[in-house]
Amino acid sequence: MKTLFLGFVFVALVFAPPVDAAKKATTRLQVIVLDDDGDPVPRASVIVRTVKGKRNKVTDTLQLKTSEQGTAPLPPIRQGSILLQVHASGYQTYGETLELTKAEQIVNVTLLPPQDQVTITR
Repeated sequence: MKTLFLGFVFVALVFAPPVDAAKKATTRLQVIVLDDDGDPVPRASVIVRTVKGKRNKVTDTLQLKTSEQGTAPLPPIRQGSILLQVHASGYQTYGETLELTKAEQIVNVTLLPPQDQVTITR
């Protein structure tokens, strides 16, 4: 009986699909949103899109609002490329592509006031 059990374990280990550690690695990402004076921006929308491949195909999207302290702690995100976008009323939209490579990462975002728009007509 013991031999049969050990044989089953051996077969299961030999024919089991390989575990890809890179697919399982995650990052605890915290986004801190401040204005150009260094004050927190509460209720800013933080959007994180996980992307794959050369064409940056979006695979997952997370969206949340910042706290009164301007922080947005996200759930664990699979390591790799992400698109980060932050917008809040009265500020320019912020966007950046990031590589998540560490177990924990903090991203500081400074939102700027909107720029004057110029219209040229003939």
